[in-house]
Amino acid sequence: MINVYRFLFCTSVLLISYGAFTPSEGGTSVIFLDKVLHFVAFFILSFLLDRSTKQPLISYKALLICLITFALSIEIIQSFLPSRSAELFDLVADLLGILVYLYFAPRK
Repeated sequence: MINVYRFLFCTSVLLISYGAFTPSEGGTSVIFLDKVLHFVAFFILSFLLDRSTKQPLISYKALLICLITFALSIEIIQSFLPSRSAELFDLVADLLGILVYLYFAPRK
């Protein structure tokens, strides 16, 4: 079952990357929907990464650093794309998604 979660995690990283780097089609009419999507995406990534390991995710510091680096990298890359923009609050929403998951995550 771990391999299924690993596949889902990798697929999610690719889909999130695609969504983050393709041109956006304009703003959203719902206030803060973008931040909610960032939060949910990284909450789900944390869940999938947790299920991809034999021990609780909190015990894998390197994996957590990679997940945080991924969130930071998205914002840095978006700052160089003409059709996207980097936002500090997007990064905060990403990090909150990770932290909230870790807070409520089962300790296996």
